[in-house]
Amino acid sequence: MAVVIGHTLGPYSGKFFGSLIFAFHMPIFFILSGYLFRMHPINQEAKRGAMNLLLPYLATGVLILMINTVALALPHQPVLNKYFLNLWQGVQSIVYGAGSLVFNPWHWQIQPIGAIWFLLSMFIAIQLFNGVMHLTVNLNRWQFTVRLFIVCSLTVLGGELGQLVYLPWAFNAALFSQLFLYAGYIVKQTGLIHKMTLPWYLLLAFMWLVSAFQGYFSLTVPVSPNLLISALGGISGSLCVIRFSSWLSQYQGTMLINLLERYGRLSLVVLCFHLIDLDVIGVEPWVFARVLPLVGPVVATLISIGYRLAFVTFWVFVIPYLPLLRNCFLPRQYPFRLKKTVN
Repeated sequence: MAVVIGHTLGPYSGKFFGSLIFAFHMPIFFILSGYLFRMHPINQEAKRGAMNLLLPYLATGVLILMINTVALALPHQPVLNKYFLNLWQGVQSIVYGAGSLVFNPWHWQIQPIGAIWFLLSMFIAIQLFNGVMHLTVNLNRWQFTVRLFIVCSLTVLGGELGQLVYLPWAFNAALFSQLFLYAGYIVKQTGLIHKMTLPWYLLLAFMWLVSAFQGYFSLTVPVSPNLLISALGGISGSLCVIRFSSWLSQYQGTMLINLLERYGRLSLVVLCFHLIDLDVIGVEPWVFARVLPLVGPVVATLISIGYRLAFVTFWVFVIPYLPLLRNCFLPRQYPFRLKKTVN
């Protein structure tokens, strides 16, 4: 939900509230992945990642190309956007997997695909992290120190590369996010979430605010006024949100918590269909332009956020009932199964 809201702030993008969201809304996915991490054989982890991350990415890209093709064929309607000028530009964008403006010494012109860069970057990040854990599994008392050194080195490398080139599949972010993955892993191993008292969470909240006040953090590059502050702010903000979510769980069974839990279970559907809405559905810009003169920027932005959330919420409830689409976007619950033939 924070991702959807952060992408729909319109005239308020880049201001404090937007920076507060961007400080944690991508790091928290990596931190939670580290929190839930279990070491698997290299080949098995690659297969798991391909099914759970690359398949939904590819399905989203194909849907965007299909809708974009219709938009190109029907240029005089306001509902669909022409995000790609042609099919080849769209294919290039999907293959490269950039979340924002591509820059490199070779001056390649690549249209960013948008928010689902995260799926490609997460795939790479998990493979790297799983490899680091395998490499250091038998180091005994030196294990934590060596892992921390490797993780910090990869994180620094990701930050430095972000100054030079935007690599395919947001590889920069995959490197930088090793710190977030390891932070989540350590939090789980130590039970830190429930051990920390209120003063510690007040300190974390302060660090989160400092990160937001210093400016916008774009993890996909990664870039910010100060990446160290952004990294600490990302961890701090994520831990605050995780603890708050844990507190909310005492109200399980209520309509709001049930909806939030559904968002959590189907967050991949939210992300993918939010991107489809951003790239090739033109309803939100059309509505915003018409209500802005009537109600002003604050109410117009709230209406836009309401529409964006309604759009993804619809698909959150519908996708589990749609064959093929549910296999692509919920492969764990609905894996593809080959029919056996009987001779």
